[in-house]
Amino acid sequence: MKMRLILSAVLSCLALGAACAEDGAAGSSASPPAAYSPDLAELMVGAQLRHFKLAFAGRLQNWDLAEYEVVQLRKNFADAAHYFPNFQNVPVAKLIREYSEPALDDVSKSLKAKDSRGFQQAFERLTEACNSCHQAAGMSFIKVRVPTASPFSNQVYKPDR
Repeated sequence: MKMRLILSAVLSCLALGAACAEDGAAGSSASPPAAYSPDLAELMVGAQLRHFKLAFAGRLQNWDLAEYEVVQLRKNFADAAHYFPNFQNVPVAKLIREYSEPALDDVSKSLKAKDSRGFQQAFERLTEACNSCHQAAGMSFIKVRVPTASPFSNQVYKPDR
């Protein structure tokens, strides 16, 4: 009885393996999957997350984390400009150059100087730049603000000292 059970299990595995090999061989002639292309909304949600994390890192003077978030924001915006230079008749790349990049430059300067007050002012300008960009893009119903509370209880923003 035990031998029949083992033999049955081995044969089942062999049959399953052969079926998988057949599917793999048949699938190999198909074209490879299309390259991933993000949606503009996904990139903007990523930017909103970075904006939020930047606010808390700067507020708690975690300059390294804040600078990291600035770099990530720049990557988000670079991807948006690359994939969507013009989106629904909106010059996304141009708006990013005009609004986002100068504001991020100001934030970076305040971080390099480890200037808390300068950071707060630059961050408020960044937030205004986001809203100005949304307005210029015809999306004035999308408004961001300086965050007031953290939805992430699993990240420590206060730096190790």
